[in-house]
Amino acid sequence: MMLFARTIPKLQILALTLAALAAPASASISYTSCSSGCTSNSGTYTIWQTSPGSAGLTFSMSPATFAAGNLVSGVYTDGSGTLFTGYNGGIDTLMSVTGSSLLEGANGVGTGIEILLPANTYALAFNFTMTGSSFSTYYEAVGDHNVNGTNYSVNVIGAGSNQFFAITSTAPISELFIGPNSSAGHLQINDFEIGQAAAVPEVSTIVLIGSGLVLLGLVRRNRLRKPRGISLGQNALECRIAA
Repeated sequence: MMLFARTIPKLQILALTLAALAAPASASISYTSCSSGCTSNSGTYTIWQTSPGSAGLTFSMSPATFAAGNLVSGVYTDGSGTLFTGYNGGIDTLMSVTGSSLLEGANGVGTGIEILLPANTYALAFNFTMTGSSFSTYYEAVGDHNVNGTNYSVNVIGAGSNQFFAITSTAPISELFIGPNSSAGHLQINDFEIGQAAAVPEVSTIVLIGSGLVLLGLVRRNRLRKPRGISLGQNALECRIAA
């Protein structure tokens, strides 16, 4: 009983240590193709795939385009698990697939396209343009829809002018939103690609496995060190034989 009383604090210390080691570091952006008001000469898929932070990530090496059959009521579901949702304060159900591109139905302030990314995605890149306007600036917000609070923006110099944006993070990216903060044309995403890392065990799993291994080791050590007792029956038998 004393062994287990001494073991519990050790397991608590182990759990805290493993949790600290397994906890992800705070996220930081290791690469973007653009910081403020850039145009298409700011980057390419090839540059992004070999940029800082790309080591260890897996890329398809072939940007995905859009098919009309994957769009339902303003939500586009890609085979990679990436979701594109038209946004106008709610879901923009007028978003459509034009050719092989994704075109928002609404436009202007408070609109855009929200991109929800699958687990273990650390990088995202896409080509985009717009229709129906001569010049617009589109802002890229990580994790929310706040286009006024982001450091990333790309200028689209005219309707049909193709632009490129890419970002790579030191921690998984779950969401990116792109939209204007003033009047603008209809946003159109032409293709995209994501960069993913291999899945790693969750912190709770690591702690559970580590704690179990230590507990088994302590129990086994206690059994090996415990002296073997001689039963009273065996002792009496040995005395009669000796007599």
